[in-house]
Amino acid sequence: MDLLQALGQQAAFINAEVVPWVLRVVMIGLGLSLTLADFKRVVVFPKAAGVGLAGQLIGMPLTAFVLALLFNPPPFIAVGLVIVAACPSGITSNAYSFAARADVPLCVTLSAVTSVVTVLTIPFLINLALQTFGDQGQLGALPVLPMLVGLASYTLLPLVIGMIVRDRFPELAARAVEPLRKSVLYLMAVVLILGVVSSYRQLIDHAATAGGLVIAMNILTMGLGYGLARLFRLSAAQAVTITFEVGVQNLALSFAINFNMLQRPDLATTGLIYAAVMPATALAFVSIGRRFIEAEHASPRTVSEIVR
Repeated sequence: MDLLQALGQQAAFINAEVVPWVLRVVMIGLGLSLTLADFKRVVVFPKAAGVGLAGQLIGMPLTAFVLALLFNPPPFIAVGLVIVAACPSGITSNAYSFAARADVPLCVTLSAVTSVVTVLTIPFLINLALQTFGDQGQLGALPVLPMLVGLASYTLLPLVIGMIVRDRFPELAARAVEPLRKSVLYLMAVVLILGVVSSYRQLIDHAATAGGLVIAMNILTMGLGYGLARLFRLSAAQAVTITFEVGVQNLALSFAINFNMLQRPDLATTGLIYAAVMPATALAFVSIGRRFIEAEHASPRTVSEIVR
């Protein structure tokens, strides 16, 4: 236990100091894949973008609140669940959409827009969670303006830097995107391990409670994304993209909020469990989503062959 405590102290320091820079690298990587046209696509294709944004900005946090209210976990688990739900998908969903051969441009557009909008929604949702689940005794009401500035420095500023590099040096940006994405995956694995070490006591004590909530939220929100897309008669490729956008969250941002901005490692317990659950469900849906897309593409050909 002494060794774990010593490692936990080092891990806590690294989480507080390194995680924000990991997040900035993540957002620069997203910016390198964006142009202003990606934001304009919301106007050009309003239905698909509107469904995706509604699922992410309303459906995902609402699901977290409802689950926490129904199952009444400890306050830090409930608030941590909302923090995970409040964070946008980032570049992780782009990789899953690409692997499933879904609508990658729509995915990039949704990631871009939510990365901007959630700078405003995250402080509101965290404050609402603190008031709802009674964790204000430890944190108090969050000062909104400092948190907005902090979130902007973690997300918007590096996003803009990445877009400027893409605009000025397109060939360099194209070469850098994939290596940067792979580097981020390795960095996130290190962050996950350090997070487990620094929060091992909470993970041991609350794994069953938080684990059940995380699995439920992950499956429900992926189902919500796909269901909304099909309800509004979007294509299979768009439905699969929205499934990933709603069901896959930016863990780097949630860790930066917990470890650095709030300085509450216990709130990261939910996110750490989510980091173990989400890749399994997302990878499983890559295979399922690809079949949905292939079946939709095959149907018109089959009909034309029958007519002939």
